[in-house]
Amino acid sequence: MKKILYITLLSLSLGACSDDFLDRHSLTGISNETFWLTEQDAMMGLTSCYDGLQNNYLYNGGPWEKGFAMMDNLTDNGGHFNWDGWMAGFDIATGTHTPSSGLIGSFWSASYEVINRCNTLITRIEGVDMDAEKKELMKAEAVVIRSLMYTNLTMTYNDVPFTREERGMDNANTAKTPRKEIVNVVLADLRDAAAKLPIEAASRGRITKGAALSLLGRLALYNEQWDVAAQAYQAVISSGKYGLYNNYGTLFSQAAENSNEIVFSVRFEGPGLKEGSSFAAHYDSPLEAENGTLDLAKSFYCLDGKPTHTSSVYVEGVDDLQNNRPDSKRYENRDPRLKATLFVPGMKWGSSNAEFFGGAAPSRSTVYVYKYFNPNQSSNDAWDSGQDFYVIRYAEVLLSLAEALVQSGTYNQQEVYGLVDQVRARVAMPSIKDVEGMNLSKTQLLDLIKHERRVETAFEGLRLFDLYRWKELQDAVNHIEAERALFNNIGTYFLYEKRNFRGEQEYIWPIPQAEVDANSQLEQHPLWK
Repeated sequence: MKKILYITLLSLSLGACSDDFLDRHSLTGISNETFWLTEQDAMMGLTSCYDGLQNNYLYNGGPWEKGFAMMDNLTDNGGHFNWDGWMAGFDIATGTHTPSSGLIGSFWSASYEVINRCNTLITRIEGVDMDAEKKELMKAEAVVIRSLMYTNLTMTYNDVPFTREERGMDNANTAKTPRKEIVNVVLADLRDAAAKLPIEAASRGRITKGAALSLLGRLALYNEQWDVAAQAYQAVISSGKYGLYNNYGTLFSQAAENSNEIVFSVRFEGPGLKEGSSFAAHYDSPLEAENGTLDLAKSFYCLDGKPTHTSSVYVEGVDDLQNNRPDSKRYENRDPRLKATLFVPGMKWGSSNAEFFGGAAPSRSTVYVYKYFNPNQSSNDAWDSGQDFYVIRYAEVLLSLAEALVQSGTYNQQEVYGLVDQVRARVAMPSIKDVEGMNLSKTQLLDLIKHERRVETAFEGLRLFDLYRWKELQDAVNHIEAERALFNNIGTYFLYEKRNFRGEQEYIWPIPQAEVDANSQLEQHPLWK
C-alpha cells in the first residue's frame, strides 16, 4: 500500500498516527521529555519533514492556491485567464504584486515551516538512542529536504534568513544572509548528504543519493556554477539507476510513478484516505481555471522537427482562430508532447463527445492544461488523488547537463547532442543533426536546449525559475501581451489580464511585509523599499 509519506513507521502504522501528529504546527511544540526518545519518534519527526512538502503552496494545491504545478501560470506557458483577478499569484503574473501580496507570504511561510521541521529533526535526533547509521541517514534526508527549500527561496526572494538550527524564541529574529553564501553552504550540505545516502531508497519514496546529486546540480545550475552542476549530473547518469520512461503520454499518471525516470517525487495516497493530492483537480471536464497559452502551443514543433512557420507538414484551418470553434487542424502532425501537456481543440475529455471544450466555459486562450490531469478520474477522486508530483525527473537531468556543459564553454558537441537527442527520441522527434544540423554555435545550442526544456517540462514548476535565471521574463510578458492583443481582432477569446514588467524588481520577490514588521533584524530588499 502506498503511504502518503512513504515510510512504514516500524511496527506503528503511519496511517493510524500521522494525522494527529502532523496537525501540530511544528515539532517545537512537542515536549522534548516526552517525544524525542525512541527511533519511532525520530521516524515520525522525519515523516513531518516529508509531509511539509505537501503544503498547498509547495507541491500540492488546488486551482486557487499556487503550488509548483500551478507556477507556470505566472509565465508565458499559462495563466488563470478565465478566473483572473483573484487566483493566488495573479498579481505576480500581472506584475502588480507588493510585499503584502498573498502568495508572497504563503510561499515564504510554507517553506520556512519545512525548514524548521528539518532543523528540529537534525538537532533532536542526536539525543535519540538508536543505530548511528540510521541516524545519519535520517539527518541526510532532512538536509536534502531543507536544501530544496533554500533552493526555492533563493530563486524567489534572493537574500533570505538562513538558519540550520531549530527555531525558538531566542533566535526568532534573524537577519538576511546573502544568496551567494547560502548557495555555497547548501551545495556543501548536499555533497555531504549524497555521500551518506543510498543509491536505492531505504523504503519506497525516500530520498536517495541520486535525488541529492540532482538537487545539487539544479542549485549549481541556477547559480551559474556550471562545472559543479555538470559534475553532479554526470554522477547521476553514471549511477545507471535512471532512464526515460517509454511513454510520455502516460508519464504523468499513477502508472509511471515508480518508473526509473522519477528521481524524486512528493508522494500522495488517495482517493478516500484524506491523504491525496489536488493539484490536478477538475470538475469532470477541462479546468477553465488554468489555461495554457498559444505561445506555448506554438513552441511544440511539427513531426519533422521544424516550427510551424517553416514545416511542410503543418496544416492550418481556413478560418484560423476567427470563428467560434478554434481551429483543430493546427494541432495535427505535432510533437506528441503537445497533446500530453495541453488540451487543445479536437481532443476529447474522457468519454465526452465534445471536440472543442468540455468545461464549464471555453478557455479564453482556446487551450487548457492537460499534464497530470486524468479525464478518467471522477471530480470527487481528482480532489483527493493518489497522483504524485515529480520534483525531479531524469529528463531534467539530461537537459540540465547539456545546458551546464554548453554554458561552461568547454563541451563536446557530440555529447551535448546526445543528451538532447535522448529526450527527443523518446517521443520520436528527429535528432538535432537531422534538423538543425552540425556545428551549431554556443548561442544556437543554448537556444535549442532552452526550447527543448520548455516543451519537455511545461507545468512542472520549472519555467518561472528558468525565466528568472535567463533574465527572459520581459520576453515572456511580451509573448502574453501579443496574445492578449488578438482579442481586439477576434473577440470571445484572449480577454486576458494585462501583464506588466517593472524592471529588475520582477526578478526578486519582496520579503513579506508581515515578516518585516515582526522581525526587527529583517530588512526589505532595496528594490522593494
